[in-house]
Amino acid sequence: MGLYQVIEVKPKVFVWVPDDVIDQECDPQFNRAATAGFIFTADAVVVVDTANNPFHARELLYEIRERTDMPIKYVINTSAAADHMLGNEVFTDQQATLIATRAARAGMQKYREELFDRLRGDEGWRLQARMRGFHVTPATETFDGEMTFTEGGQEIRISSLLHDAASSQDAVVYLPAAKTLFLGEFYANHYFPRIGGRDVRRWIEVLRQVEGWDVDT
Repeated sequence: MGLYQVIEVKPKVFVWVPDDVIDQECDPQFNRAATAGFIFTADAVVVVDTANNPFHARELLYEIRERTDMPIKYVINTSAAADHMLGNEVFTDQQATLIATRAARAGMQKYREELFDRLRGDEGWRLQARMRGFHVTPATETFDGEMTFTEGGQEIRISSLLHDAASSQDAVVYLPAAKTLFLGEFYANHYFPRIGGRDVRRWIEVLRQVEGWDVDT
């Protein structure tokens, strides 16, 4: 067992929760893995986020394969932040479609370009040692605002929630039947989340909005 837990929060809805440790094999700017998840539908698996390196993504894949041999059809990235998507490459080997907001895919592409520059810069030797063999893999399918689809009888809604949907990189994943919500970058348990250039008032508006949804997990 790695330094993580897998919890079935609802029937066929799982979360992968990493221990609070600092990873050495990752981008040092994103040295803690984000929580991930996976959903079993009647005929396929949907993954939510892929953590901060391919090693954690392989742990996630291992836990999925311990429970099912169904194909992994979709990976939903709730953010362009590296701690949510640096494991994407593992799931391209599974022929999964990678979904994110259009702005998030642009953010992933920008991260990849800037990483090349960093590898050639002063910290290059450190990054090469910590990220050897990593392949930054942006989303392959995008949306603006909201995307809803049904897979194997499970309705899945992905929404950026913010008013400027075309420029929003962050999204949430809502399972109406399971009354379960993956909040991604909008909520960090036990931590004040990274704000960066985000509008704090609008972030609070998002949290108030989802409080009114029919969600219990």
